[in-house]
Amino acid sequence: MGYCAERAPEIRCSQGVKSTLKLGLELIARRPIRLRLGTFFETWIATASGSARRTLGRDEYHLSLTVPPGGRLAGTGRTHICQVDLEATGLGRNGARPALLTAIDRSEGGTVVWGIRTNLFLDLTDLRERGIARLLVEGKAEREFPLDDPLISIDAVAPGRYIVDVTGLLGSQ
Repeated sequence: MGYCAERAPEIRCSQGVKSTLKLGLELIARRPIRLRLGTFFETWIATASGSARRTLGRDEYHLSLTVPPGGRLAGTGRTHICQVDLEATGLGRNGARPALLTAIDRSEGGTVVWGIRTNLFLDLTDLRERGIARLLVEGKAEREFPLDDPLISIDAVAPGRYIVDVTGLLGSQ
């Protein structure tokens, strides 16, 4: 038995080896996407033991605007409320703030899923055609992937509610 430290990448505890990984996920516009007043996204990361702490992301759009291709629509680990059309005011590109990286327990290589709830993409085909995703892992290069990537699987739970299994992407990091 050794010690348990929050930031260590691999730690020995009384239960065995505990592995943590700091990661975040973002939903990105594949092409220009028109958002309307009231568009929202909720995203989170979960493992077999449940939702990971501090991964909930909430993005709300309190105006109508267009997010350009490559623009961030949503991200995990923080709240973003958009009330200014940055492009119209000359202050930059429209889009949400970056995801915050949060520690995920990867003990025994368990499943990692990304939950998405939105009122914009109500069917899976629309989500796949209009969005892509970005995986952020501490100490690694960002990885963009299409939502039909063979390393992931997506289940549509209800209109606008999706569970994306990203475990395959973490194995290839």
